Amino acid sequence: MDKDSQLYRSLKWMYQPIQAVKQISEELKYESRRRSKLQENKKAGEFSGLHIGCGSFYLSGWINTDVLGNPSMDFPLDISKLLPFEDNFFDAIYGSEVIEHINLTKGRQFFAEALRILKPGGAIRLTTPDLTESCKIFLGLRDDVKVEDFRTVWLEDEFSKEIWINALFRSWGHQHLWTFESLADELKKAGFSQVDLCEPQKTKSQHHQLNNLDNRYGDNPPPWILQEL
Repeated sequence: MDKDSQLYRSLKWMYQPIQAVKQISEELKYESRRRSKLQENKKAGEFSGLHIGCGSFYLSGWINTDVLGNPSMDFPLDISKLLPFEDNFFDAIYGSEVIEHINLTKGRQFFAEALRILKPGGAIRLTTPDLTESCKIFLGLRDDVKVEDFRTVWLEDEFSKEIWINALFRSWGHQHLWTFESLADELKKAGFSQVDLCEPQKTKSQHHQLNNLDNRYGDNPPPWILQEL
C-alpha cells in the first residue's frame, strides 16, 4: 500500500488508539517489577542510580531503563513523559546518546523532572552528539579528526561525509541536536547549579560511580568521539 495514499493515512490514524492501548498493556506487565526494584533500591540505603536508554549496556548497581522491547532493562521508561519516581530519590542519572531522541519541549520537561527526582547534591551525566563540533568536523575545521575517522564506528554499509552529517540530524530517531552551550543553558534554567564538560569516562562530580561508564566505543574511546557533560 502506498504510504502517501489517503487510505494508508486513515488506517494509520485509526490504529493509533489500538497501539496506545497495546503499549499501556505492555507497560503494566512491568509494574510489579518496577515497584520491586525501586523498593529494593530504597532499602539498600546506598548509592541509587538511574540509567536511561540503557540499550545492551546493563550497569550493575543501577536501575536500568529503556523503551519497551529491550530484554536488558529492568523496566521501561519513556523520558518524554513525567517520570514515575518520588522526589529526591536518586543520587545520579546517566544517559548515553538518549536526549537527542526527544524534541526540545520534551527535553526541557525531562531536565525539570530529572532535577526533581535527584537528591540534593545529585548529578546527571549525559552524552550526546555535539552540534557545533559535528559541523566543524563536516567542514574540515578540526585538526585532530576527520569525518573518515568515524567510519570505524559506523553501523551502516554506505558512508560519506554527507551521509554522516545527515544521519546525525535525521537517523535513528534523532529529533534535536544540542550544542554544549544550549544544553548547559537549559539545564541551568531547569535548576541545575553547575554544568561541566567532561572527557569520556571521566566525571567532575562527587559520585565516583559516574566514572568509566561511556563504553559505547570501547574501553579507550578517542576524546573526539563524544562531547559529554
